[in-house]
Amino acid sequence: MQEQKFIKTMRLTKIIQLVILVGIELAFIIMLIVNGDLHRQIYSNKALFFLSFVTWLLAIFNLCCLLYDFFKMRSFALESHALNKTAYLDSLTGMPNRHSLDEVFQTYTTPESLTHTGCAMFTISNLKKLNETFGREAGDNTIQDFCNIFEEIGDNYGFVGRNGGNDFIAVINNCNHDTVNHFMTVINNRLSLYNAEHPDRPIEIRSAYTLYDEAQVKAFTQLLAATYEKLHSHTV
Repeated sequence: MQEQKFIKTMRLTKIIQLVILVGIELAFIIMLIVNGDLHRQIYSNKALFFLSFVTWLLAIFNLCCLLYDFFKMRSFALESHALNKTAYLDSLTGMPNRHSLDEVFQTYTTPESLTHTGCAMFTISNLKKLNETFGREAGDNTIQDFCNIFEEIGDNYGFVGRNGGNDFIAVINNCNHDTVNHFMTVINNRLSLYNAEHPDRPIEIRSAYTLYDEAQVKAFTQLLAATYEKLHSHTV
């Protein structure tokens, strides 16, 4: 965010400089065209001609510097975007990573913001078996396939991301039991279709969820911890 603000400020500053420079140059050209005496004096007076020539060179140099600054700011913006993408997206799946999730969690800082919020977690229960049977690459492919399904469906319900390792999270606003159960049903139905097409390496999941309206915790991290405990104690 700070980089983006800096780039916007610098771009605005450079645009103002460019407008002023072009305005001065246009005013000078118009004066030369309109004022014939000034035009003749410049060309008849060597010292005045030299000063005018140097001024033009400086103006052209400043214009080139401004254009170069715009080019560098564009390169910096692209690099900054790439770095932010790396920082906030999981390298394997392209989904929002734990850093992105932490940013989302920080928006739930009051009881009012947590009201009607649900947290759902998923894990691929047979991932270890797939890794042992088919190798790590096959396991990574399974994670990617699951994330494609999870993200496609989850985006319709709320914010979804990879919590790291084999845990995946969905944060759902205006959530109740019907909402989250429907969400999980849709995912399970899609996985059934996927498994029918990939009978040799199906995706098996465990899931759990917690509603703030029932848990009444003080922070989203506590809602997450409660869901994590349910998931890994095999309580669905």
